[in-house]
Amino acid sequence: MEQKTKINAEEGKQELVITREFDLSVELLFRAHAEPDIIAQWMSNPYSTAKVLKFEARKHGSYQLESTDAQGNVVFRSNGVIHEFIPNRKNHTDI
Repeated sequence: MEQKTKINAEEGKQELVITREFDLSVELLFRAHAEPDIIAQWMSNPYSTAKVLKFEARKHGSYQLESTDAQGNVVFRSNGVIHEFIPNRKNHTDI
């Protein structure tokens, strides 16, 4: 059985490419990566609650996420840049 998640990390590069196959419509998958409420929902777990502090849904936009434990302590923060944002595309080869 072929893995649905593939990770490519080339030596000497600061880039990590994760490719994952999903069994659902492109539109629904895109919503899960483009709507802050849904992002917060799937980034949360039984031990921490995620919040999307910033999400600029556009090419060269940025994001900030934060997760807190039950006591309100920050346990994880992340931020970054959205390099590409093309609604409802299957993958980068569709461009």
